[in-house]
Amino acid sequence: MSRALMKNRNVTHLRALGSAIVIVMTLVVGMAYGAPLRVGAPPPEVSLPVLAGGAVRIPDDIRGKVAIIHFWSTGCSTTCRDEMSSMETLYATYRRRGLAVVVVNVGQKANEVREFLKGVNPSYPVALDTDRKAALLYDSVDLPRTFILDKKGLIRYKVIGGASEGTLKKMVLSLL
Repeated sequence: MSRALMKNRNVTHLRALGSAIVIVMTLVVGMAYGAPLRVGAPPPEVSLPVLAGGAVRIPDDIRGKVAIIHFWSTGCSTTCRDEMSSMETLYATYRRRGLAVVVVNVGQKANEVREFLKGVNPSYPVALDTDRKAALLYDSVDLPRTFILDKKGLIRYKVIGGASEGTLKKMVLSLL
């Protein structure tokens, strides 16, 4: 067999091996973090510390309510600040009708989060996901990301990126 033919075969085998490794790694990562969350599915169970103290357990602590779960970081500054103000307005208006709001900061320390929240003063829980594990479970690598759950605890809306107060209100009211 010629040298060129052997080299060609080796390259082909290496490419096939590389493809197999990529497929296996994709499956392993997918199994470790679950499939992307889909509308109609229940959310993953997580327990996170809350900035004001204590912890929030999702979905247990919001069961039976329409719930907004919002993943964010200080890097999305204006968008996230506006959304949290909108969520505060919605929460104040509809919490007696069964609305729950939990915002989850991804990857930052409590002091950074407190500084960012000056002027927003949310009355709903601000959870901390410092190790980013909850964000991975919720397929929330790009921020902001918002999930709205119905009273049965199923994901009914998934918002990638920012959402206006009007959009959030329409979604919430459709479920209350």
